[in-house]
Amino acid sequence: MEKSRSAESPLERLITESAEIPDLPLARDYGQQMEVNVLYTAHAGTLAALKTAAQLAANLGTCPKVLRLYAVPYSLPLEKPAVPIGFLEEQIRALARQSPTEITGRIILCREPRAILRQILPPHSLIVMGGKKRWWPTREQRLASALRKDGHEVIFVDQE
Repeated sequence: MEKSRSAESPLERLITESAEIPDLPLARDYGQQMEVNVLYTAHAGTLAALKTAAQLAANLGTCPKVLRLYAVPYSLPLEKPAVPIGFLEEQIRALARQSPTEITGRIILCREPRAILRQILPPHSLIVMGGKKRWWPTREQRLASALRKDGHEVIFVDQE
């Protein structure tokens, strides 16, 4: 019997760019520390989002977590994406070098990024994302709107 494509679990790799930064657990209870999640969109947009996220994270006593979701086409095995994992890691490291604060990066290889976000983010998560604001909705603005409809607190930062 053939396995359902949507049932595949994502593969992920955690990158910590500073020796003493723990991977903080997802804040599922009110007693736990709140996370500041930064969704990787493009380098410039994510860097703009990181500047805002750094201020929020400092107020919350945590460090921002960059989520880099990469959609692997169904024609390829999930563990062998079209782009080498090292390239995705280098994108996170480049952000860490330019970031105003320490960050934790999480690379997730998946088939459907929006579906994975629904699985990994607890309700009412704080998400910061960046991109170009236009009068017509961009891909990033549509994603921000969808995340708000899912009940998350989304801050969209204009990269310009």
